[in-house]
Amino acid sequence: MKTKMLVLVGIAICTILLTSPTLASAGYSKIYGNANEDDVLDMRDVTYIKLLIFGKKPATTFADANYDGKISMLDVGQTKLIILGKEKKLTLVDMADRTVTVPRPIERVILADTVDGARIFANLRATDKVVAINKYAYGYSLNPDRGCTAAFAAPELRELPSIGSYAEPNLELILSLKPDLIISYLGSPRTADTIQEKTDIPVVCIGYSPAAAKVTSPTGAFSIPFQALRLAGTIIGTEERAEELISYTNEKIGEITKITSKIPDSEKPKVFFNHPGRHPPAAGTMLAITFYPPLDLAGGINVAREVHPIMGGATFTISKEQVILWNPDIIIQMGGLKTDPKSAKRKEELLTDPDLQTINAIKNRKVYYSKGYGVGGWDFGLGVTDVYYMAKLFHPDKFVDLNVEKECNEILERFYCVDDLYTLIIDRYYDFYRWE
Repeated sequence: MKTKMLVLVGIAICTILLTSPTLASAGYSKIYGNANEDDVLDMRDVTYIKLLIFGKKPATTFADANYDGKISMLDVGQTKLIILGKEKKLTLVDMADRTVTVPRPIERVILADTVDGARIFANLRATDKVVAINKYAYGYSLNPDRGCTAAFAAPELRELPSIGSYAEPNLELILSLKPDLIISYLGSPRTADTIQEKTDIPVVCIGYSPAAAKVTSPTGAFSIPFQALRLAGTIIGTEERAEELISYTNEKIGEITKITSKIPDSEKPKVFFNHPGRHPPAAGTMLAITFYPPLDLAGGINVAREVHPIMGGATFTISKEQVILWNPDIIIQMGGLKTDPKSAKRKEELLTDPDLQTINAIKNRKVYYSKGYGVGGWDFGLGVTDVYYMAKLFHPDKFVDLNVEKECNEILERFYCVDDLYTLIIDRYYDFYRWE
C-alpha cells in the first residue's frame, strides 16, 4: 500500500514539474534551451539535453541553452534556470529570424520601431518599462486625433523623449537612456543589426505587421500577432498576460466562426475591399486589399484574393472593368476617419461614381468603412472587433441578436484596459456603420 502511495506521489510530482505555470510555460518556442523544440520549455528539455550528451538523442539548434557553440552540462544548468525564471540572460530567435541574447530582467525599453511597439506594450500592460519612443509613434499609433487606441490606453508614452526614426535613430540619446533592450522594426533586420552593433545593446524585432507573414489562411494570419505577444511577453516577463490575450482572442473569434464556418460559399456575400490610396488611382482603376483576415472569418468572400492571396497590407491596382465583372455585393472602404476631410468624402465619391452604378454594392448602397490596415498599420485589437462588425454587415439574419458595439467595447477593454473605447472611436473618429 505504501509503495503504491509513493508511486502515486511520484507521478503527481512529475506532473507538477511538467505542467506547473511556474516551471513550464507554453508560449514562445524559439528559445535556446527548448532542446526538444516543442511548444513548451520544461523538464523534458533538461532530459533531452542529458540524453543528447550521452549520444542517445540527435542534436538540435536550441539544445545549446547558453549559446556557447557546444552542448554540455552547462546547458542543462541554464535550461533549469530558465524553467525556474532565474536565468541571468536569455538567447532567442526574434521575429526577423535574428538570434539575440537579452539580459534578465528587462526594466528599461526603447521602442525604436515604427508603430507596433506602443500597441504591443499597451496590450501587455508594460508601458511602465518604456523610456523612449520613435517619432512615428507620435504621428500614428499614439495620435489621439487619429482615434488610435493606444493613445487612450497609454497617453503617458507621448510624454517620453523621441529617439527619431527607426532608420536613423539618435544613438547618442539612446545610449544616454541606458536601456536594457531596444525594440526595432520587424521589416528591417539590417537596421536592427546596425543599431545593436553601434550601441552594444540587444535589439529585438517584434511587430503585429501582417506584411511580415506569407500565409493564405485567415486563421493562420493571427499567428503573427500571437507570436509578437508571446515573444514580447517572454522577454519582459508578461507571459501570462500574453497567453490571456491569445486565449481570449481565440475564444471571441470562435464565437463568430462557429456560425460563419457553416455558411456555404453560395450564401456568402462577395466583398471588394477598396483602398482609397494617398492619391487618386489612375483613371479607370481602383486599389484592392486582397487579403484581410477579419473579412474571411466574418463570412465574406474577398473577390480580389485571386490577384494576390497572401497576407499583407499591400494594395494592388485593379481595373474598374474587373471590379464590375466581380460585381461585389458589398464594398468595404478602408478609412472613414472623421478628422480627415478627404476620408469623409470618399464613400460618397464611390457611391456616385458613374462607372460603378451597375455593381450590386453601389445599387444597394452597401458601402461601409473599416480602419483595416490604415492609420499606422494594423491595430490587432481593432482587427478582432472587425470580425464582429463585418459578421453583422455580411449576415444580419444570422447575427440578429449581436450587439456589435457592446461586444467591441468588451474586446478593446480586454486589449487596452479602457472602458467604452470602441464607442469613443466611432463617436468621435470613425464613420463605421452603427445599428439602431
